[in-house]
Amino acid sequence: MKRYTVVVTAEAQTGIRESFLYIFERSPENAAVWLQGLYNQIDTLERTPERCAYARERIYLDEDLRQLIYKSHRVVFCVDHKQSAVYVLHVRHGKRRAIGEQFDGDE
Repeated sequence: MKRYTVVVTAEAQTGIRESFLYIFERSPENAAVWLQGLYNQIDTLERTPERCAYARERIYLDEDLRQLIYKSHRVVFCVDHKQSAVYVLHVRHGKRRAIGEQFDGDE
């Protein structure tokens, strides 16, 4: 089975840190469990990234983006088959608008 190198970008790390701090303010124990679980899920991308659905951002950014759902968050990533790498681009709460989506005033 093919293995991919998983790279978490700086922007994704920022999203993880912001989400962790938000959860930590409300429940330090839950934040630690959430963070460990998130990284465990991200690690699964090294074997089967194509199992994940396409991300909403795909229609706005003209990229082949996929998403992994973990609890209330979406892990948005792309797969580079030539480099055998998965790039985690964003970690965002599922209720946030897709990256590239324009605000239409109805929110």
